Amino acid sequence: MINLQKNQGINLSKDHAHVRRFLVDTKWDVNAAAQSRLDQFEVNVSAFLLNHKTGKPLAARDEDFVFYNNRQDPTGAVVHRPDDWQDGDDAMTLDLDILAAQNPGVDEVSLIVEIYEGLKRRQNFGHINHTTAVINDADTKTPIAQFRLTEDDATYTAVQMGSFVRENGDWHFKAIGTGYNKGLAAFLSAYGLQAADEE
Repeated sequence: MINLQKNQGINLSKDHAHVRRFLVDTKWDVNAAAQSRLDQFEVNVSAFLLNHKTGKPLAARDEDFVFYNNRQDPTGAVVHRPDDWQDGDDAMTLDLDILAAQNPGVDEVSLIVEIYEGLKRRQNFGHINHTTAVINDADTKTPIAQFRLTEDDATYTAVQMGSFVRENGDWHFKAIGTGYNKGLAAFLSAYGLQAADEE
């Protein structure tokens, strides 16, 4: 298994051409200082199916935002399998064959880890230990690569963990680790979607 650092990536099409379904398992645990308010602490993993034809990443439809209230996109290419948020384990599966056949315009699947109402509750990734995304072969559960956040992300409420990106016909996973002090509504706006009141 490869340990990725920020801005590093792996060419999945060349190095793992036999794998068509990927499982991204994101894990974390709440540190001791935050245990007293564990019942108020929620971490969510979401995915955006994006296209860059305008020069910026945009989602074509609301349903291309996959999260706890929309467990998969309409084609089933990206599926969210959340665990209890207190257990710190969320999974996303990505099927490249379905994506190619039914979402040919999608050239990026962006994965966001966000602390629910982090700004309002004054919670950030400094309250979380070992936030790690592990990319696996979804069928064999064999780990391929992993990416762990660092202390540099301690002050943020949301982090773009990484993206599956199609470049020149090949699919890559890129570790990004870009942190933000904002919630999901800001990502919806950035990706061309309108946030519902509950977001």
